[in-house]
Amino acid sequence: MKVHDFKTVGEFEEQESVLIIWPVNKYATQSKEFDIEAVSLELLQYLIDHVAVIISCYDDAQKEYVITTLENNRIDVSKIRFMIFPAELIFSRDFGAEILVNNQGERAVADFNFDTYGMYPNNHPVSKKLEEFDRVHAKFVAVENLIFTRLTSEGGNREFNGDGILMTIEDTEVNKRNKGWTKEQVEAEFKRVFNLSQIIWLPYATYDDEDMYSGPIPDENGDLIAYRSGSANGHIDEMCRFVNRNTILIADVTEEEALSNPIHAYNKERLDIAYLHLKGETDNHGDPFTIIKMPVPEPIYVNIQEGDPVFDDYQQAHDMLHGKLRDGSLFPKEKMKVMPALSYCNFLITNNLVIAQKYYREGMPYKVKEKDEEALRILQSVFPERKVVAMATIALNLYGGGIHCYTRNVPKGHTP
Repeated sequence: MKVHDFKTVGEFEEQESVLIIWPVNKYATQSKEFDIEAVSLELLQYLIDHVAVIISCYDDAQKEYVITTLENNRIDVSKIRFMIFPAELIFSRDFGAEILVNNQGERAVADFNFDTYGMYPNNHPVSKKLEEFDRVHAKFVAVENLIFTRLTSEGGNREFNGDGILMTIEDTEVNKRNKGWTKEQVEAEFKRVFNLSQIIWLPYATYDDEDMYSGPIPDENGDLIAYRSGSANGHIDEMCRFVNRNTILIADVTEEEALSNPIHAYNKERLDIAYLHLKGETDNHGDPFTIIKMPVPEPIYVNIQEGDPVFDDYQQAHDMLHGKLRDGSLFPKEKMKVMPALSYCNFLITNNLVIAQKYYREGMPYKVKEKDEEALRILQSVFPERKVVAMATIALNLYGGGIHCYTRNVPKGHTP
């Protein structure tokens, strides 16, 4: 039964603002090779002429530091608003305000539970604090209406086409985040909260976006001695995106790639199932979706060690998990070989602009560069009216997310 008249819009529709959370650490590693602050600055330089920008800072001291840093990099601080919130994580896509709009231009926020990607319970101090973020963010952008739900869900696993359809990962929403709920109950609640007519359930996320603590993964030689540096534990924005109401981009692994690397092989199985599922879906008018295949990045590995911020972040769950990963293997000590969260689907769409990810660095196989260029060409073809740029984002990806995860867009409302 319809209980309100608000609905979600597509990310490709007009936006009022984009929020980021400024990172506490400038570098992901002690070597200063992976500069996450530099990623933030480049992102702002692209955004600032297209959409209002909000930066959430941990406290007033960090706000002053950020203002000085922006001024030193010749970024116009007068175009940026600052919010204060002691967030322990930076991926605001997942716990920032999910804003809905009605036909009168009024807006509301969908208020979800949060369990830190299944790592901590809902009542853990980290989860409880971040659960507040969406309401603080909504109030900051003058959205007072609240649609309350006790579903646990993150924004990175919710893709909307702006016409009553949600696309999401079933394993994440039903089996991982909302144990005790049936699929039918989760679906009914999503439909109530977002006024949806249809949900497209894709069975599984990509292999490399599974739980970062599940155990070791294959390295470049196929040996089980590497680890995920971080992950969202099952988000759709790593693999499948709406680019308009009837067009979907989906990551794709070729037969040749699957034979070349076990990571590719694991992902091909999952992505092929998702593709076949999408081929059988239609929009609300009965028309099949246009489905466009995107390449997947080549696996890239980074060596990290004790004292590196990204290593220390990984180790935070050591005591909670009693020194063992979920497969029973021991937590890695002193140093690790890790794979960042890599994806060409984790792009941001905003007003007249699309910001994508790229990975090639000098010394890497040329195939990495070729894939970067192919992904950029595809995005330019599906967004012909927008400027499309690509950023080197490995420093951000080391923390388990990408440009889309790092940003939280707010759609534009209006006064009737």
